Amino acid sequence: MQNYIKSLRQLIGHRKFIHPGARIIIENEQGQILMIRRKDNGNWGLPAGGLEENETIRECIIREVKEETGIDILAVQVIGIGSNPVVETVKYPNQDVVQYFNIEFYSNQFNGEIAVLDEEEVLSAEFVDKEKVKLLPRNEQHTFKSLAYFKEHGQIYFS
Repeated sequence: MQNYIKSLRQLIGHRKFIHPGARIIIENEQGQILMIRRKDNGNWGLPAGGLEENETIRECIIREVKEETGIDILAVQVIGIGSNPVVETVKYPNQDVVQYFNIEFYSNQFNGEIAVLDEEEVLSAEFVDKEKVKLLPRNEQHTFKSLAYFKEHGQIYFS
């Protein structure tokens, strides 16, 4: 957990708060998607994370991808904005509740080898076949709806 979130949690406990963040679909040349295994619950997830103080949203997603997967992102495309409280509210195993306001990104331009640098939050990272998308939490599956809309209309999808 980032320092910013830790400092907020000290003030508000487990109460819900609205948290700006970013998540990304990273696709390799074989059409596979880069996914992580979360340490807190063992579930699959997309590389994602919260905006830190004094950081842009672009810097946030590049940092999160590096920390969680070891990959260096060379270019990102904004494909959507996820803000629907029904979809974006998450209750974590430790009882923390967050309503995310996520900027959703896509990239197929990256360098490096997979290596988890943030072992506090991530068990592993790997490129997986698209069939595994159905194993993602609902809010993360939604990012693929944004990508499909972006590819079809050339516009950001708002939810």
